Amino acid sequence: MNSKALAQPPHSKAAGGGPLSPRAVSRRSDEPAPSANPAAPRYDGVAAARFLRSLQILVRAVRLYQRNHPQVTESLEAAERDLRAVFQQLAVLSIGVERDALTIAARESAGGQYSLPDPRGELRGLADTLASAGVRSLTFLPRTNLGELALLAAAIEATCRLAGQSRGGRNAAGRDWPAWVSEHRVTGIRVNARIERSDDTVLASLLGALLGLDPATAAAPRASLESTADQVRAALQFLAAAAPRLEQAQQNPTPEAARAVHAELASADPHTQSMLARYAVLEPPREGDTLHSYLDRLSDALVVSHMHQEYLSGRTRPSEVRLLLAQLHAGAERHGGAEEDVQIESRIERFWATLPARETTRVLASPDAWCVPVLVLRRYLERLIAAADTKRAEASGREARRALADFARCIESEESKARRAVAAGLVELSDVTERLWPCPQLADLGRRVVAALARETSPGIAGLLTATVENLARLGLAGNHFAEVERILNELDKAPQDAEHIATLARRIVAQESWLALVDVALDHRPLDPVLPRLLRRDPERLVDRLSLLLTSPEGITALAPMARLVRAAGEPVLGTLESHLTEPRRQRTATAIKFLSAVAPERLAAALPRAFAGWEWALQDLAVSELARRPNAALRMQVSEALLATLTEAHLIVVPGMLDHIALAGDAASIPRLMQIAAGEVDRLRDVFIRIKAVEALGHLRAMEAASLLRDLVRQRSGLTYVEPSGLRSAAEEALALIENRPGSARLRAAKEAVEKSSASFPRPRRYLRVPLSSPLAAVIEGSHAGPVKVHSLSLGGASIETAIPLTVGDSFRIEIHAGLQRIRSTAVVRNITPTNCGIQFVHMKPEDREKLRRRVYKLLN
Repeated sequence: MNSKALAQPPHSKAAGGGPLSPRAVSRRSDEPAPSANPAAPRYDGVAAARFLRSLQILVRAVRLYQRNHPQVTESLEAAERDLRAVFQQLAVLSIGVERDALTIAARESAGGQYSLPDPRGELRGLADTLASAGVRSLTFLPRTNLGELALLAAAIEATCRLAGQSRGGRNAAGRDWPAWVSEHRVTGIRVNARIERSDDTVLASLLGALLGLDPATAAAPRASLESTADQVRAALQFLAAAAPRLEQAQQNPTPEAARAVHAELASADPHTQSMLARYAVLEPPREGDTLHSYLDRLSDALVVSHMHQEYLSGRTRPSEVRLLLAQLHAGAERHGGAEEDVQIESRIERFWATLPARETTRVLASPDAWCVPVLVLRRYLERLIAAADTKRAEASGREARRALADFARCIESEESKARRAVAAGLVELSDVTERLWPCPQLADLGRRVVAALARETSPGIAGLLTATVENLARLGLAGNHFAEVERILNELDKAPQDAEHIATLARRIVAQESWLALVDVALDHRPLDPVLPRLLRRDPERLVDRLSLLLTSPEGITALAPMARLVRAAGEPVLGTLESHLTEPRRQRTATAIKFLSAVAPERLAAALPRAFAGWEWALQDLAVSELARRPNAALRMQVSEALLATLTEAHLIVVPGMLDHIALAGDAASIPRLMQIAAGEVDRLRDVFIRIKAVEALGHLRAMEAASLLRDLVRQRSGLTYVEPSGLRSAAEEALALIENRPGSARLRAAKEAVEKSSASFPRPRRYLRVPLSSPLAAVIEGSHAGPVKVHSLSLGGASIETAIPLTVGDSFRIEIHAGLQRIRSTAVVRNITPTNCGIQFVHMKPEDREKLRRRVYKLLN
């Protein structure tokens, strides 16, 4: 960026181009001489408006980003380029801040001060920012450089921020701008410097001549003076024709200028003279007024007064105000293009802003509410809201909500101009809507806007309505008004299926960030809003994927309860999606489905086991069995027992012992024949001795009399001098037979069973075996990936409680060797629960000799 180019003096050709009726100023020694060409074309102000827009973006970038951020650098360079473009047309750029508007005073030729073209009202924000910072005028000289622009933007932003913190109001800044300019040695920018003008004499002569034309009218300016549209148009045409000649008169000596003013007024018809004299009193000059700005204001007063006259007499309806003003403006004004549009809008706003308040209230309550300009409506609503906030005037708040509702209701109008005005107004009033919505008076706002969007055929209006719907949805999500968001989405669902833009809008409303926020709120530790599950189940796949991801986080286990609560409240189709994930090839999805279904709908998980169980790896099978075993419902236990019995041959050998335990605890008598086959070793895949021992124990737990003969054979069968079956299996069969036949010697076994049943009452998962606390811990060693020493604090035939510094999680499996005196008991174990001090493990497999060692050790401890 070559900042030196900005300091170059403008080309002589550019200096000769006249600005938009520029006002003459006394030349300073450090400024270029102004052009003396009175016929130079007026400067249109477009380049200056572009520069000020760049300045506004620069101030905003300074507020939002750090000093060296690329966005600040880019904005600063853009402002420099646009200012250099202004200097190609003007020698000096002088900007005045007036009533939420910016005016330009160019110095190359005689003339006045003009409002900058701002058809979309973008510069009003900059005018408000400058006024808040205490800036009344800015003058930019050609030597303005990049650093001075950066200093100015930073100072404006800092002053506005301090002003807002200290007083919270406009014009609250206390910076001494001339001192700031001197302190920072800024030579190219002047702040709040008075611009000397040479048109004061002509303006004074004009006022004197006007007041002397009709002394009676001047003495009583508010006396009735009826004027027709033609008479008002004639007065406007006179002012438009006289303005260039009066501006030219500014170059003449004072006596000649005065004579020119009187001669110009003498050429007007008497009614025009009376009107001008009257409004000269009603609209006196203001500080900083130039000839041009005063004539513009005088024209505005003529037009607005006539419009009031026609409107209040009933000859003009609200919807005809714009048409009447355009007719008055046609052929009577000297402006054109964007400036003409700005002037028309300004007069419309002034018309409505100066109407009696009761009339504005009446119009806002009628089908013509759309005719009220958005700026006027904003001021009307903000006054009511301020009264409701500061004075606790609830009636004012109700009136504000009613007015906004009546305005929004016009979106259903058959006239496209009415729909466009309301749609644009709702977009511009989004910040006001945020303070009023939702409420009973605006309960159907979202429905009306969506319905209007579905009917709209104009792409421009549809775009505005889409922005309004998105804004309402955003406000609803931000304020936790989920019922309003649901109402909007339901209305969007009713739209025609071929309306792709509506379907896209519905997807955007619950886009990624919004969706994540909904899930987070639903999982928060507070009562669940019933609307949230209904919103989230609109996309069950995305909800399940999000919950699956959260379940893998470090806080996943603790968040399982609120997640299950959400799934339970969502119901279908989330449960159906989870059920379909049971056969997913992706392991994490299947694990998530198992956990949520076991917590929310375990009967559905049990019903799905026969078709899904065979396709799972052993860890998923074990997870399903262990989760279902935790459910205390008796009917569910029977259902799970039947499902497990049907899948025994498809289960991994490590999982089968836990399945047999559950079948035994369920008390399912129908399982006895199958258990007898397993105990006898007749099932090919289940001939492992440890599995047969589990089947024998299950028969004993079920008191299966029909298995007594089989158990006797297992105990007594010999092959020569040796027993056919291993000692561990024979011991288990002997104990099961004693329980079934209720032998006197089985009292110890029955007492142990009763103790287990009593202790199981306080646990979600019933125990099969009595756990024996150890007076002194046994040493043990974990082998494999979790290798390390552990201490065993309690022991049972089914598992143990261990203490270790090794980080373990529920579901981890490993080999463990317990040192019981000189004996070593080895087993494969799975972690079932974790407490701050201990881990509970289950023995899922061990060799017969190790099982016998464990049995003897436990019985020794019991005695």
